[in-house]
Amino acid sequence: MELYREGSRDAFEELFSRHHRRVIQFCYRMTGDRARAEEAAQEVFLRIARAAFTYRATAKFTTWMFTIARRTTLNFLRDEKETGEKVPLLDGPGGEDTPGSLQVEGPAELDPERMAWSAQLGEKFIEALQRLPETYRTAFVLNRGDGLSYEEVATVLGITVQAVKSRIFRAKEMLLGEISALLG
Repeated sequence: MELYREGSRDAFEELFSRHHRRVIQFCYRMTGDRARAEEAAQEVFLRIARAAFTYRATAKFTTWMFTIARRTTLNFLRDEKETGEKVPLLDGPGGEDTPGSLQVEGPAELDPERMAWSAQLGEKFIEALQRLPETYRTAFVLNRGDGLSYEEVATVLGITVQAVKSRIFRAKEMLLGEISALLG
């Protein structure tokens, strides 16, 4: 990031290639919609580029990046809720050149029925995740989905580590209840 701030375009391209999938995955888990996740991720990187001068290497880059991703995604969701319609994050048409797919491929030995069941269960999990209150969903996604430590999640959310642990615990309990109801 410091190289980009000094004018290296290659440095930003490297940051993008390293982190764009994680940002898309985070945005998908927050929005529940692949197209919206890709739009949100584009906006996140646009904001990172614009805010390069504010970056300070006092924390990990990913912590700063996920802070921007969280704010961008929440603003996007809030705007959709207020207007009642899906609002594009970027001006101009959606891209045909979107980054890689978010689908997680299973082992080749899975039979079609099992693969269909896994896909259906994955969809139900994303639906259940969307029903969580934002505070629990964000903490859970950052920690379990994106691999941030409790301390990093606390920094991104501006709360204590104990509050992060509590939110993740409650999110897991709510998700378990929703999934159990679907399977039961």
